[in-house]
Amino acid sequence: MTASNSKTGEIVVIGGGSWGGALADQLQKAKNSVTVLTRRQDTADALNQARLLALPQLRLNQPISSTLQPECLRSAELIVIAVPVSATEEAIQLVGSYAHKKAIILFTGKGLLPHPQKGGVFLPEWVNESLGEFNPYGLLSGPSFADEVILDKPAAVMIASNSLSLSYIIADYFSMSCLRCYVGDDVMGVAVGGAVKNIIAIAAGIATGLELGDNARAALVTRGLAEISRLAVKIGGNGKTLNGLAGMGDLMLSCSGPHSRNMAYGMALAKKQHPEQKLAEGSKAAALLNARAEYEDIELPIAQSVYRILQNPETIENEIRTLLSRTVTIE
Repeated sequence: MTASNSKTGEIVVIGGGSWGGALADQLQKAKNSVTVLTRRQDTADALNQARLLALPQLRLNQPISSTLQPECLRSAELIVIAVPVSATEEAIQLVGSYAHKKAIILFTGKGLLPHPQKGGVFLPEWVNESLGEFNPYGLLSGPSFADEVILDKPAAVMIASNSLSLSYIIADYFSMSCLRCYVGDDVMGVAVGGAVKNIIAIAAGIATGLELGDNARAALVTRGLAEISRLAVKIGGNGKTLNGLAGMGDLMLSCSGPHSRNMAYGMALAKKQHPEQKLAEGSKAAALLNARAEYEDIELPIAQSVYRILQNPETIENEIRTLLSRTVTIE
């Protein structure tokens, strides 16, 4: 089965930040009717003028209708949730209050949500445990910087849902955009890849900031991918998923340089600076992932070292020595 390249419809994007604006811009370019739902009037005003407050140096393809009124959700066929994972619950409350039960939800955030027993859970787990009966949904992930998407530079992303047919339906909405969509049905693998790569990128930034060399960064990326795959399989994902866009691809991009917020955050830590935490998703996810690793009784040496460094940046050199002195194992 392949996408028909003909699906257009009424879409609401919740979130007018850089990623929400980029996705809304591409969805509108693909001939959909798009509205952005945001909380701030200045954000709405900028979008209505083909601008983004988060990326003021760039112009969108065309103005995008934006509003602060959640009633726009009533007519939506597809609802794209483009807010930080920490704001997911608030967004879903709006969906539950205003949207039709047949509306498709597309999550685009990458991270974990707090859980009283497990420490942190990934988006599919949160949906299953917290929402009960819920709209059909999918996840969008993969290597894609928002500013390059706005500039119409090509990018490949993964769309995953619990059924391939639904993944194809979601992908059709992006036809004629600069996003090349691949589809799958491993929502857990995609969610783990998107969340944990942010933490590995902080580690890569630390290695770069300390000038440990390209060899060290390559080792971190490779072994970081092994950690991501191991965790995904442990909680029900497919390890093969992490060899693709939602795993290796996203990790490579996030560890490619300071264009990545998480890598830039790690570089700043290594230089004993105090970067703004809100700009790096991995800094928020590290504690939740550490708690989840303890709950699952699984070792994630790099991710857990990052967590300890975030707790006390003075331990960076000690954590590096600890990683290098680990017992020899079979790869």
